[in-house]
Amino acid sequence: MKVIILTLASLALVLAEPPVPNSQYLPSNTYIPPNGQYGAPAQTEAVLRPSNSYGPPSNSYGPPSNSYGPPSNAYGPPNGGYAGGRTEEATEPASYQFEYHVQDAESGNDFGHQEQREGDVAQGKYFVLLPDGRIQTVEYTADQDGYKPKITYEQTQNGGNGGYPSGRPSNGNGGYQY
Repeated sequence: MKVIILTLASLALVLAEPPVPNSQYLPSNTYIPPNGQYGAPAQTEAVLRPSNSYGPPSNSYGPPSNSYGPPSNAYGPPNGGYAGGRTEEATEPASYQFEYHVQDAESGNDFGHQEQREGDVAQGKYFVLLPDGRIQTVEYTADQDGYKPKITYEQTQNGGNGGYPSGRPSNGNGGYQY
């Protein structure tokens, strides 16, 4: 009980007396008018007119020199002296095929890609489930004439709820896992 009374008494003393600040940090309420000795710079002859003492530009330097010429081919392309270098041309045309599909119900991710290549012609398609519930599919051919895509969209059964099973990712952070 005595501890409580002493604590309350100490608290009352602290609240009753405002702190006394150090006077050197207090702002002064007495200001003197500014000194009139500083003002706009005087308008002199040198300030009003530019100098003509420099004269016209010199022509003594002449046109740029071409003495350096084009870069030298002395070093040439890499010759395999480092990791990844090739020393001979490929002897057979490229031939491969791959495919993958990712479908994660928890995050709502659904995407994939498949491609096959024979020689200089690659054909394939890739797709992704968009947030609005559509599937975007890109079928393509890539050959000597360039990349030629055909893009289509298809509505899914979850179209009313968006691309995710419940209309949004279930983990609340955009479907990303940390």
